[in-house]
Amino acid sequence: MQTLEKLLLAIIFIAILGCDFKPNQNNFWINQSKIDEVLKFEKSLNYNTQIIEQKVFLSSTVFPKVDELDIELPLIVKREGEFIPLYAEYFFTREDSIVQYVSYNWEHDLFGSYQAKQNLWKSESNKLTQYDSAYQKIKEDLIALLSLPMIEDKELEKSINQNGVEVYFREAIWEDEKIKSKLNLFFGDQTFRVRWSYYWK
Repeated sequence: MQTLEKLLLAIIFIAILGCDFKPNQNNFWINQSKIDEVLKFEKSLNYNTQIIEQKVFLSSTVFPKVDELDIELPLIVKREGEFIPLYAEYFFTREDSIVQYVSYNWEHDLFGSYQAKQNLWKSESNKLTQYDSAYQKIKEDLIALLSLPMIEDKELEKSINQNGVEVYFREAIWEDEKIKSKLNLFFGDQTFRVRWSYYWK
């Protein structure tokens, strides 16, 4: 009887997790259009969306063209989720409002203070399986949208970082002559997130 109960609980847990996290391929923006179109897209989704005003800047290590373009502060939209909220960041050029770089961060309290996050980090540190499951679901949706990645980690990789802390990560990369896209999971040492980036070369 105990074995049956455990099995039922496991099935219920998986079902709940699956319902909580279904990004769906149509919820990724991959059109190089004006920022007004992106805002309309975000507002059309069935989420409790919130516009976030925050100073966020790109570096040339993540977007090689950043020094060539006059990039405005991004449009940041928070989409609520039962497991992990999504912060969608859209960077666009000042003169024509054309989107140049997209970054989606599935992370709790992305812009919260260090002090406010202490208890959050403690609770999230026990959810490696859930984060890995979220990463896998996002990757599957991106495969449906972008095709198979050129490079990917099939399973979680573990390492010890420079602070001597155990961390886990996964990554997948899509690239052709026009675009580059990257999905990664980083879990450990006060960072618990899944991030997807997409830009036009």
